[in-house]
Amino acid sequence: MQRTNFVRYTWLALFLVGLLVAGASSQAPSPAELRARSTKLMNDGNFKEAYDGFRKLCLDPKTEPGQVSSDLTNAVQCLYRLGRVTEFDELVESTVAAHKENWRLLQTAANQYIQTPHQGFMIGGKYERGGHRGGGEVKNSGERDRVRALQLMQQAIPLAAKDDNKGEVSQFWLNFGELLLNHRGFYEAWRLQYLADLNTLPDYDEGYFYYREYNGAPVDENGKPVYHSVPKSWEDAQTDGQRWRWALAQAVENSPHRLNAVRLHFANFLEQQFGVQSMAQIGRFGRGGFGPIEDDDTKKNESGTYALHTLKENETIARLANGIKRFELPDEFNYLKLYQQIIAEPKTGYAENAYQQLAGVYANRRQYPAAAKQWQENITKFGPGQNNWKQLQLDQIVGNWGTFENTTSQPSGQGATVEFRFRNSKQVKFDARAIKLTELLDDVKAYLKSDPGNRLDWNKLNLANIGYRIVQENEQKYLGESVAAWDLDLEPRENHFDRRITVTTPLQKPGAYMLTASVEGGNVSKIILWVADTAIVQK
Repeated sequence: MQRTNFVRYTWLALFLVGLLVAGASSQAPSPAELRARSTKLMNDGNFKEAYDGFRKLCLDPKTEPGQVSSDLTNAVQCLYRLGRVTEFDELVESTVAAHKENWRLLQTAANQYIQTPHQGFMIGGKYERGGHRGGGEVKNSGERDRVRALQLMQQAIPLAAKDDNKGEVSQFWLNFGELLLNHRGFYEAWRLQYLADLNTLPDYDEGYFYYREYNGAPVDENGKPVYHSVPKSWEDAQTDGQRWRWALAQAVENSPHRLNAVRLHFANFLEQQFGVQSMAQIGRFGRGGFGPIEDDDTKKNESGTYALHTLKENETIARLANGIKRFELPDEFNYLKLYQQIIAEPKTGYAENAYQQLAGVYANRRQYPAAAKQWQENITKFGPGQNNWKQLQLDQIVGNWGTFENTTSQPSGQGATVEFRFRNSKQVKFDARAIKLTELLDDVKAYLKSDPGNRLDWNKLNLANIGYRIVQENEQKYLGESVAAWDLDLEPRENHFDRRITVTTPLQKPGAYMLTASVEGGNVSKIILWVADTAIVQK
């Protein structure tokens, strides 16, 4: 009897244990397990299953506050890979609703709105983000997405203020500043004069989003440049430009070690708006830069590139909305002074960056001795840089240098001339070697007779390209002996400015010549000079 009861109880115990094991195995995975599984699915390319997992984590109010931001980012990436960008807004807003007290998640959601595609279609009175087949009215949500991002960041302000991790709070404000500049950069800076209404989302805009043609930095009703001061508080800001300055100030307030990072950011913006390179369409005004854009008849060009080297430290010449102007910069908005402050107070870093920017500013202003000084101090304090690149930049200013300008064919019997541009040099040696045109033509004929078919190498047929072939492909067999060699004393301009001169060569006979200029203590420049036979034959 006892044995029977023992067996009965043993089977009962085993049955209960089995139920417990089965129940445990049927429970949902923990958030950490679901996240790990979804991450693996995403990495393996199973984006649908991965999205389902990440979405579940995003919509769960109990998901770890420090993890849900990455969950949302991954979920959005899965939607993109699935071609389901139309579901973006619902996912983000549902996640925000589940974690509205998590300022880090609100910041991530704001960034997602800025990064997501802004094109879409209005279909049946509803905006569908992304591409669409089958008609619909083209819309863009660029401005609407920006305002929604700013709303989320504003919602996060009081929550971030309570956080003890001031380093992350400082980064929050830096990020806020970047969002405020979105669609408000170089070409659209005039929009910073307006205060975005963060209480109401703007309507969708018609057509495709595009940047306007740049017409110069914005000016006020008196024709003066528009600057952006720091307001007393976020609520006191009168423009988005003031909101941006407030955000930068808060980044420093929460983390003083970011002082120079903020200075550099602000200085770069000011240089972009009011630097002398703004007179050009693209590029810098340094060696070989583009010239100024011609103003229309309604705008007075008060100064040009000829006056750049005369600028004082508190002056600039810039392209404003009402024309090219020469004007003084207030200290608070003087990008040169900001770069100099970073160098003078390097405790919070970025001095090396400031040296580089300042050297570029002086080079743009054609104040080459000042630019050389910045490079020299940069090298002394921080080294010559990888592959000696800083020293090379310095040598571009202070080193001996010369080059031939482009030329056309010259008539024979008159002493062919070439234009030569040099810097700092006091002497140059010239050497002329005749090109063996007969051998070159014979090789061209032989190549054509070889019947190259469809694999015709035009480089072998292009006689005008012989200079490139001799120099770059080492086809020295076409070079004859030296036919002329001479020295020339040079008188360089002061302050490292370039000088251009006309050099008369002793070349009289028709033919093609490789002309080489070797600058004393500097570089070597080569050019092909064609001397034409201009004799007139009487019939």
